[in-house]
Amino acid sequence: MTYDMRHEPPKLYAWDVWARDGGRGGVTDDREAAIRNVHEALRGLKTGASGKVRYVALAPDGTAAYVDLRTVGEARRDEATGAVIWRAG
Repeated sequence: MTYDMRHEPPKLYAWDVWARDGGRGGVTDDREAAIRNVHEALRGLKTGASGKVRYVALAPDGTAAYVDLRTVGEARRDEATGAVIWRAG
């Protein structure tokens, strides 16, 4: 497979939320939407849940997988206050 350097690959953001009773996740080309999805999901879950937004790329070998490029941010639902607390990646 060759890559045409004139075209930049799509910017993709994977987001995941983990909780004791399961989780949620997805992929979008909108960084703010990924952050919003994690934040809203955490607000609806019990304390102790956590989430992450990652900047990803499609796997270069053609498989249906993503390669992590960097962590955009991580969040958790605070046990004491119930607030969603973010930490930059």
